Amino acid sequence: MRHLPIVIAAVLASALPALAQTPASKPTAKPTVAPNSAIAPILAPGRTLLSTKEVMRHIVNPAAETFWAHSGVVDDEKGANDRTPTDEANWKLSMDSAAQLVEAGNLLQMEGRARDPNGPWMKYALQLTNAGVRGMAAALAKDHDKTFDAGSAMYDSCYACHGKYIVRPKDSLYRHDIDKDLEAAGKTPK
Repeated sequence: MRHLPIVIAAVLASALPALAQTPASKPTAKPTVAPNSAIAPILAPGRTLLSTKEVMRHIVNPAAETFWAHSGVVDDEKGANDRTPTDEANWKLSMDSAAQLVEAGNLLQMEGRARDPNGPWMKYALQLTNAGVRGMAAALAKDHDKTFDAGSAMYDSCYACHGKYIVRPKDSLYRHDIDKDLEAAGKTPK
């Protein structure tokens, strides 16, 4: 896990050559904050600013919902509704939301957010990042099937993490043994 940034960079570089060739821009001036701004300047880089719940509410959930709204097939009263993008604007939404999930997985691994840094939390966060990388690659390739697969991988990582870390009432229908659920679905728990 120590080499995670190198692994992600390598995956992105191979999966997304067009993005990897873009030169990094260098900031020309230090950011400033307006005198009456409600947001205080960040004094120490690398610290957490949002709680885990806020990262989920404002970053993970909207990004995942946007990606899912642009992938897969949903049956409705009119029949099968394929939601895979058919135009540049919607492929861009898929790319952007997948990129947000790549970074969200990283944010969830930061000290102060990771629930159990030596336990499954890190595995689920890495699965979210990997699913986001797959989503970016699928959007870049405009690949219907890979978009569906990436959306499934995103869902699986969210479902596994929520099954482990969200406390539910004893009578909740959501309580389950995630490993048994994955086995029943024909997937091998990792």
